[in-house]
Amino acid sequence: MAENVYDGYQAGHVNVDRSALRSLAAQTASVERTAIQRLATETMTAQNSAVGVVHTSTLEMHASAAGLVVGDYVRVEDSSVAVLLAPRVNGNVKAVITIPAAFAFGFGYFFARRLAGWIFGRSRS
Repeated sequence: MAENVYDGYQAGHVNVDRSALRSLAAQTASVERTAIQRLATETMTAQNSAVGVVHTSTLEMHASAAGLVVGDYVRVEDSSVAVLLAPRVNGNVKAVITIPAAFAFGFGYFFARRLAGWIFGRSRS
């Protein structure tokens, strides 16, 4: 269980350990064994942590998980990211949905709708 639970926090440089934060806005942030719902920062380092939404310039994750990551440079080691939007990615990332996969899902959905409309639309006439 988290020792510290905060609703929101803003600062220049933050070191957070074994806490739960609803939101964090900082210039640089180092988090360890922490759960954060929303994070906005220039530089972030996370270890053994979970983050819902991350908006950052530079992110380093070690043994952590994130829902949505938007950044310029992301380095991931032994971590999972559901949706990753970054032009430069380094490390062993396990992304659930990547940009090519999103386009493939979108195309498949469009194709299936057109095909279903064609099949079921003709039988109604």
